[in-house]
Amino acid sequence: MVDLTPEGDLLAMRTNEILSELNHTKKAIHRSSMKDFKVGFPPIISSYLLSKILKEEESLNFLNGLHMIYGGSNELLSQLLNGEIDSSLLGSLEKIKHPELEIEELFQKEFFIIMSDHHPLASKKELAFKDLLNEDFILLGEHNIHFTAFNLLNEKYNHSANAVLKLDDAHTIKELVRKNLGISLMADIGLSEDFKHLVKIPLIEADKQYFHINYAYQKIAILSESEKNFLEILKTLK
Repeated sequence: MVDLTPEGDLLAMRTNEILSELNHTKKAIHRSSMKDFKVGFPPIISSYLLSKILKEEESLNFLNGLHMIYGGSNELLSQLLNGEIDSSLLGSLEKIKHPELEIEELFQKEFFIIMSDHHPLASKKELAFKDLLNEDFILLGEHNIHFTAFNLLNEKYNHSANAVLKLDDAHTIKELVRKNLGISLMADIGLSEDFKHLVKIPLIEADKQYFHINYAYQKIAILSESEKNFLEILKTLK
């Protein structure tokens, strides 16, 4: 075993950093020469964006070479940093910054409480989270930003609110809420369809949360023309 001096430790650490950067650069050059590119899609974001894009675009040419990888935002961020995917849509509760990534914030959407139109609180103009502590919440699962938003609100009240069910399917959640089996916290991005017999109620100013939709790729990435075109389409959406 060789003991390194502090200067040797620093040199070894910097050498490892350079080797890691070279490895990422090789991967970026290799990917840029390929026709296909892998893009991370959190399911609730993909449903919203693809429906918007398909209304605007007259053909499906923008999908040429695009290989969709589905997962939660935290999982996709890890895959992006490891070089497993080329770029990713990401949800967050605030602006994302990372030294290795180029991040474009596309837009943001407000979180609402959704409930059946038969719920006793359905006629309220706005709601405080403290007034919902005895309600049964049906939420998107723990790897979703929605669950993080719920936890941030719940922390203010010693985690008194009850999440009775966590699912990965927004449509199923809305069906259960429609039957008045619970209420949910959901960003406006997930409320564009199937809203019959449901109401969405904003939170009071002190409790408001916003869902930021971002597009991220590595700073060393060499974007293909298909990727550039896809990003330009995303920038036109709200």
